[in-house]
Amino acid sequence: MADQPKQGMENFYYENPELSDEAKAILKNYSGIPETEQTAHVRAVRDKAWQLYRYPCIGRFAFITFSIGQSEHYHDALQRLKSGQNLLDLACCFGQDLRKLVIDGAPPENVVGSELEQGFIDLGYELFNDSPEKLKAKFIAADFFDNSGSPAPGLEEHSYDMIHAASFFHLFGWDEQVAAWDRALKMLKPKPGSMIFGRQTAVARATVLKHPATRSGEMYRHDLESFRDLVAGVAEKSGIEVDIEVHYVDGRLGAMSAEGWKMVRFCVSLK
Repeated sequence: MADQPKQGMENFYYENPELSDEAKAILKNYSGIPETEQTAHVRAVRDKAWQLYRYPCIGRFAFITFSIGQSEHYHDALQRLKSGQNLLDLACCFGQDLRKLVIDGAPPENVVGSELEQGFIDLGYELFNDSPEKLKAKFIAADFFDNSGSPAPGLEEHSYDMIHAASFFHLFGWDEQVAAWDRALKMLKPKPGSMIFGRQTAVARATVLKHPATRSGEMYRHDLESFRDLVAGVAEKSGIEVDIEVHYVDGRLGAMSAEGWKMVRFCVSLK
């Protein structure tokens, strides 16, 4: 079992990862890393990432869980990719979920990862012991909130059939989440079935949390009702009709659960 976290902001920093059988298999068979070396390897890469930015998901080794595969929409998304549709992995961190898609048979040219920090993309190649030539998927290093002019190539409106977002929207306050959802919904191809799906932390009753690892210094922590209200409000303002699915799941949050943290999975699809 993963070690307990340290105190303060270090409350999100675990000493060692808890590697699932799936993670061990990917690191062994795809990355060529012997099982006896995997814990030390993952920890070393995590520690480099922790110096770039102290996201809780980095400290807790959440990136090595390949959360996209736990979504009830995963197999549908994978089949759609195989049929020629495309997907953006928004705030892809090390590109772990993107790699799972490719390992499971998605054409690499149909998946794109976007990340604010180029350093995380680079560390993804180190974590998985691969290269752009081996992976063949595209990454975009850009600020999703940049309104200075034209969006970065690959982040234009009406570009994607599917967007996956794990541990992204919850990083912001209410107004920033409104802006993020507005842009993400407009990046979908305007046709029924285009969807945004993923997971994020939540609570039993919505509240604002001061948090040093966020852009504005606070997080709006949703319950199910507030999540639906925010997304529905954004969609209605833009004249977009959506179906919203969101539910609590077992997030394996360890000590964070005692502080009221929960996990939700969601899917927002165009009608």
